[in-house]
Amino acid sequence: MPAEPKSAQKKEPLWVVYGALLLAGLLMLIEAFHISRLNRWPAQLGIALVYSAVSLFVAEGRPAGWVAAVIVCLAAIVTIFV
Repeated sequence: MPAEPKSAQKKEPLWVVYGALLLAGLLMLIEAFHISRLNRWPAQLGIALVYSAVSLFVAEGRPAGWVAAVIVCLAAIVTIFV
């Protein structure tokens, strides 16, 4: 079967990865400034899980979605244990 031309291939949704980096930074700023409602670990974990689900849904199993999910979950875990 011939390979698809580059214009026909689906592009990686890199905005999902950039959004994950932005959200990871936001989670760390929440921790640093002790914003009371979002400083609790269930809130941070909930934010991370919702964004991970959205990124995996939007990326449709492509690597950009997995990278975004891992970035946000690692940021949430780091803020919980640090």
